[in-house]
Amino acid sequence: MDETSNSPDLTPAENTHGGTAFVGRRRELETLTAALNDAVAGKGQVVMLAGAPGIGKTRTAREFADLAEAQDAKVTWGWCYEHQGASPYWPWLQLIRSHVETVDSAQLQREMGPGAADISEILPELSDKLEGIEKPPSLDAEQARFRLFLSIANFLKNISQSQTLVVVLDDLHWADESSLLLLEFVTREIMASPILIVGGYRDVEIGRGHPLTKTLGTLDREEHFQRVQMEGLSRQEVGEFVEAKVGTGVTDAAVETLHQRTEGNPLFVGEVVGSVSPEEMSQSQDWTAAIPEAVREAILQRIRRLSQPCNELLRAASVVGRDFDLPLLRSLVPDLGEDDFLGGLDDALGIRIIEPLPGGPGRYRFSHALIQ
Repeated sequence: MDETSNSPDLTPAENTHGGTAFVGRRRELETLTAALNDAVAGKGQVVMLAGAPGIGKTRTAREFADLAEAQDAKVTWGWCYEHQGASPYWPWLQLIRSHVETVDSAQLQREMGPGAADISEILPELSDKLEGIEKPPSLDAEQARFRLFLSIANFLKNISQSQTLVVVLDDLHWADESSLLLLEFVTREIMASPILIVGGYRDVEIGRGHPLTKTLGTLDREEHFQRVQMEGLSRQEVGEFVEAKVGTGVTDAAVETLHQRTEGNPLFVGEVVGSVSPEEMSQSQDWTAAIPEAVREAILQRIRRLSQPCNELLRAASVVGRDFDLPLLRSLVPDLGEDDFLGGLDDALGIRIIEPLPGGPGRYRFSHALIQ
């Protein structure tokens, strides 16, 4: 396949969604577009967008959804809920419900077929749309779950017979285990269907024991699965982002400082830039030193999820500076046991609050200068 001819025609800082400039992400959009082309050809695909909070996973998915719809694909969305209380299969329920609301009863009956009885078990309002839904047979939990998974997979495949289907599942780091098991099942079922599943998750929030880690390990074995690691914007893209957001250019030195301090994280760049006026930007470079409350809170949210030993370790490291070495850090927390110290270090590395420095063991740094 000629990826050049099928790549999205995007010009940085000119594409917008909700009035905000969309800059960069050409590599990610090319990967997604190539996967869509495969799906259109009847070869189902699954693409995961991974990255830190604010890196642009959802925004990239939205921009791609616009491109997919322009190619006559049907795009349906499901979001995972951060807090307790969401029903099992919550992201799948959202996308099924949105489709149910947009088609007539006859079409829905054709698409669901006998599987409507199983799906109505998790979506009771389906009986309002389809008459005569019978209660599924009484089965043990494992058999009932298999019937449900198969019914949903067949439902999605039937939708895709008339129109290529793009399913977007966002914030999968908050997904319940049932939703992830369904994702694994559907992934295997769509290999010969015009379906593309796009997932997004914060890789800094999943550790070895996280349910999504197991699911990703399972999906990695599938040939039609790929993971896209999203990094910060380049220095040039940060400059384009600032110019598009405020309508004026800034000095190269200011762009360089802003890029270094934010690591190109679009959320952080946007908050820093949004906290000052264009006049302030043109007068000096001092504005790049500001840390808006929204940025501080975004960082603190990540830190609050960490263990008490990890927080104690990070507080000590912040006194030293952005770069620090392990022996010095150990001397600053003498009351922390060795297991707690090493466990806290692993926690911080796991969510990439800190990262090892090249040039030898025992040297680390905070991954964002804005933390300092």
